[in-house]
Amino acid sequence: MTATQTAPFGFPHTQLAFLRRMFSLFAKTCLALAIIFAAGIIAVATAAAGIALALVALMMRVFVGPRGETNVQENTDGQTITLEARKTPHGWTVE
Repeated sequence: MTATQTAPFGFPHTQLAFLRRMFSLFAKTCLALAIIFAAGIIAVATAAAGIALALVALMMRVFVGPRGETNVQENTDGQTITLEARKTPHGWTVE
């Protein structure tokens, strides 16, 4: 086959290689966009979880009351006693 008998623009080999490269580029672009989208979703979910945790902590602070009121118990005589907790080498102890 001489140069004059070849197809114009190298058809079909050049066009098929071009289409193969374009498909590869399209597939890589779609994969990159999917990874970026997934990272964005994870970031938004993490932020939402943090805000929810902060709201729960704020609600506990408002509705439970100050820290001293949560560890008060009533004695059998109706009097209140305050439990004291302290850390020991073997763990926490309550008196």
